[in-house]
Amino acid sequence: MVSLTHRVLLKGMQYRKEQRFCKKKGLKNFFVEIAGDIQVSGKNKEGEKWSVGIQNPFNIKEIIKVVYLSDKGIATSGNYLRGEHIHNPIFKKNANEVALVTVIADDIFDADRFATAAFAMGEKGIHFLESLKNIEGYMVTKSKKAIYTSDFEKYTIN
Repeated sequence: MVSLTHRVLLKGMQYRKEQRFCKKKGLKNFFVEIAGDIQVSGKNKEGEKWSVGIQNPFNIKEIIKVVYLSDKGIATSGNYLRGEHIHNPIFKKNANEVALVTVIADDIFDADRFATAAFAMGEKGIHFLESLKNIEGYMVTKSKKAIYTSDFEKYTIN
């Protein structure tokens, strides 16, 4: 079992606050980034889906995958920026079996919590994500292999 941290809850609450503000102002198209996690609504100024790059955990100056989103949240969990900070409560140790997990969900709250949970599970995490409805995931293993859920690729086409 993976417990939610206050950080996850606060990001989700902050996003919902920002979303209410945007909708109250009559905005239908917006991009909100909170601590590296992103929520998009509608389309960008060109009238297209928002494009979001996923960093290479082995070279953060490089984008390894681009996804195109509308009305979705996206979050990535990994140790490559902040060091080991995700704990696996089952094995009572820091999670470090995979390099990165990115999750696309209907909102940033679900994307963030499921990315963290899947990362803590190691390579089994992609199977956990596959079992969830309306959740797609992309994982990079320590051996630099990309694994993704069955419908993830639909977000890689604009």
